[in-house]
Amino acid sequence: MSTAIQQVGNYLEIFTEFAKSAPGQNVPWLRKLREEAFARFCEAGFPTTHDEDWRFTNTSPIARTRFAFAKQLRALSRNDLNAWTINRAAARLVFIDGRFAPELSDSARFAGVQISSLKDQIASHPDELEPHLASYANIQRDAFCALNTAFIQDGTYIHVRRGTVLEQPVHLLFISIESDAPTMAHPRNLVVFEDESQGTVIEEYVSIGKGTALCNSVTELVVGENATVSHYMVECEHRDAFNVSTLRIQQARSANVASHSLLLGGGLVRNNVHPVLAGEGGECLINGLFVGDGRQHLDNYMYV
Repeated sequence: MSTAIQQVGNYLEIFTEFAKSAPGQNVPWLRKLREEAFARFCEAGFPTTHDEDWRFTNTSPIARTRFAFAKQLRALSRNDLNAWTINRAAARLVFIDGRFAPELSDSARFAGVQISSLKDQIASHPDELEPHLASYANIQRDAFCALNTAFIQDGTYIHVRRGTVLEQPVHLLFISIESDAPTMAHPRNLVVFEDESQGTVIEEYVSIGKGTALCNSVTELVVGENATVSHYMVECEHRDAFNVSTLRIQQARSANVASHSLLLGGGLVRNNVHPVLAGEGGECLINGLFVGDGRQHLDNYMYV
């Protein structure tokens, strides 16, 4: 059996089991989306340095590792999270190994703003997700996006209504926990700012303990006409961690977006930023900084 076939076979077993109880599996469009995404992943396989978009990043350490979902959530207290507190954040949503932890989260109610876990939104109002979820991230071009889409389960849903100004940032904290076996998480975030709205979103990826872990996240950021949005991505996981993150920005006319990426931790980290200015007069500022040492591989990649 070839290595590529064996790699796909590992995920086929996991996907088959996942599909039996995945959130929203009774929603036809979501079930079809997952199936099509997994088929695309099986067709493409993990990218190699022969692929133009990945010529500087060797993903073989990820491809040859047999990952699985964490079997149970480790109990954490709020004191465990003190190092990652952002004062006066409008809301903080905490995810442990890719799963929402409501007992560690703070989600206040604001007029014109909806903030919830993606899993809860799938359960309550999947119809509100359909116009945007997976409408922008390219599963044909990127196998990691395809894999994330196949395993859509949890993450964040933020919807800021027209003309609403969110004064304080929304903090999304993703934590990987030490485990005896390699674990994976595929957080999916959908963030929608309607016309003339404003706000800031901070994604932070950290670790507690060591152990091999893969966090493969996708964020679709939809920004309406004349809206102003700042997005921050901070990666500070331990050296045994793999992190592949994708930010897909869809901007309407005269929208203003600033994206800031800071890569500090991880053993192999790849941050993809793909903005699309779909109307005239839009502005998109993209900043990326990495500070590594030793054998760390930190790659900020932009595709326009």
